[in-house]
Amino acid sequence: MPVVHELFGEILTGCGNHKGRFRYARCPHTAGKQCDGGGNRDMARWPAQDQPLAPFFDPSVGERDNHIPCGICSILLGDKSWAVCSRRLLTFDATEPSAQQKVLLERVLNLAGFASGDTVRIWSEVPLNDKANSLNYRLDYVLCAEGRSPVIVEIMTASTSGGNRKKRTDIQSAFCDAVLYAEGNIPKLRDSPGVNIRQVWARMASQMIVKSQIANEWGGCAIWVVQDALMDYIGLNTGLRLHDLHSPEWKIGEVNVVSANTHDPDDIRLYAGPIRSRNGEACWTELLNTPATPSFDALDGKLDDDRMVAELTVP
Repeated sequence: MPVVHELFGEILTGCGNHKGRFRYARCPHTAGKQCDGGGNRDMARWPAQDQPLAPFFDPSVGERDNHIPCGICSILLGDKSWAVCSRRLLTFDATEPSAQQKVLLERVLNLAGFASGDTVRIWSEVPLNDKANSLNYRLDYVLCAEGRSPVIVEIMTASTSGGNRKKRTDIQSAFCDAVLYAEGNIPKLRDSPGVNIRQVWARMASQMIVKSQIANEWGGCAIWVVQDALMDYIGLNTGLRLHDLHSPEWKIGEVNVVSANTHDPDDIRLYAGPIRSRNGEACWTELLNTPATPSFDALDGKLDDDRMVAELTVP
């Protein structure tokens, strides 16, 4: 069953091992600013004066909006840790990146074409609307330097699913129980929501090519930053030829995906290539293809009379 893996930037190692460590709800990936809940914002925050969490947090934590932010960074599912907060994977909101993100940030900036000494201006959650052409998107980050075309950077982390408030497996209850475990008030971690990997892949597939096309048309590029676990999933469940798109020379393409290991800062890869194949080479539209076509036998055995839901006569 899934459990909370990281809380406020720390891996939960044992009951009571983190007593008092999260009192100010700081995020190590935003230069120690108070956590804002990342991707788990309003739905998972906890009322600042409510039991049982109120005694474990400083009153200053609730000054902004009278709530304690949900500090869940990642969820452990089987033997894989899945980041569920975008700040856990990469953030541009810190003047000094955390040790876990420093190498990744440098790679992304270099891939975007920025050089040492460049002043890069950054905007987050930028709406992109073009009513005439029915375009309505939100860009995670837009990076600009003087005399340069804009660069779009998208951070894709997992979403949660399967939460049940009565069983305390919703994200808010999981956050509460993780804090209680860290403080030594409950003996073991309780179940958390699962990870909806298919939803992340679908969201990525629906936006990747469009945003890349837009950035390319502007003269810049789009860079997608994802977790290596997600790339492994995509490689197994789509027709994308990841091996052929791997760019060890870090050469930019029409679509660019940077894959990062959240627990090994140096394990970073670039997958880059064309949107569509021109001469049979690997391309990103293969993201929408099936990895294999099963024989009809895989379906035929399931089409028996007992499973039939209706039989119609065409008028």
